[in-house]
Amino acid sequence: MSGELETGRIGLFSACLPGWDSRRVIDVAVSVGFSAIEWGSGPGHAIERPQRGSELRDRCDRAGVLTGGVLVQDPDVTFATPRRAARHVALAVSLGATYLRLFAPRYRGGSLHREQRRAREGVDFIVELAAPHGLVVLVETSPATLAPAPDLAAALVEQHPPERAGVLYDPGNMVIEGHVAPGLAIARLGSRLRHVHVKNVAWSRRAEVWRWRHAGLTQGMLNWRDILAALAAVPYTGRFSIDHLGGAATRARLRTESDQLQGLVVEAFAPHAALDHGPRPEGRQHRG
Repeated sequence: MSGELETGRIGLFSACLPGWDSRRVIDVAVSVGFSAIEWGSGPGHAIERPQRGSELRDRCDRAGVLTGGVLVQDPDVTFATPRRAARHVALAVSLGATYLRLFAPRYRGGSLHREQRRAREGVDFIVELAAPHGLVVLVETSPATLAPAPDLAAALVEQHPPERAGVLYDPGNMVIEGHVAPGLAIARLGSRLRHVHVKNVAWSRRAEVWRWRHAGLTQGMLNWRDILAALAAVPYTGRFSIDHLGGAATRARLRTESDQLQGLVVEAFAPHAALDHGPRPEGRQHRG
């Protein structure tokens, strides 16, 4: 399969395997063929004890798997509580991660400017800890936070250069709150777009109440072919991580959805790669 072109760009977020410990996550990552793992750090996640980072890095090294990033999954650790994030910064550094993601806090009411300023001060504090280690601090587009949409997420990090702070673009979260068409979302984020989470979400109505659930990659409300085409057109050069699965976490389902994503990424990006590496007419400007 021509998927060899994009294999290294697709990673696994440990949170898509709820209840799995780090050893089991590494085992399935190797068996399915992922080159990198994003680690969820927090209660009930693969990393519950951030101080064990060096031990986990040794296991990853022996398995030949990189750590892409550390994603803080503790509801008590957000940009509104930055001092609590210090141990997660240390964990990311010990794992050799390239980025650390926290969620923005919830909107508590009142002045939006005041709430954003509080969150930006938290970003400033964490960036100061992370930057000396080359660690990028990310905020994720996520429902029920101050950053459900790209514009609101970017507003929390734009006081820093892109190599220090950026945005994790999660279109699946934006189906729940904050939806913006992919082309516009990507254009708004610009150089702030540092990583992409991949999942699908479906809504259903029962007893006059609308509820959402995770769906299979090709079965929810998102058209990932269109999203990837918009990313390829920029062109986006970063990685993708499978964030949630459309059902119970099994090796077979993970393999199926990773194969689907692999095929879609190759379909979207291969034509652009051919243009970038093929003959160029005289005077054409090479992108990036």
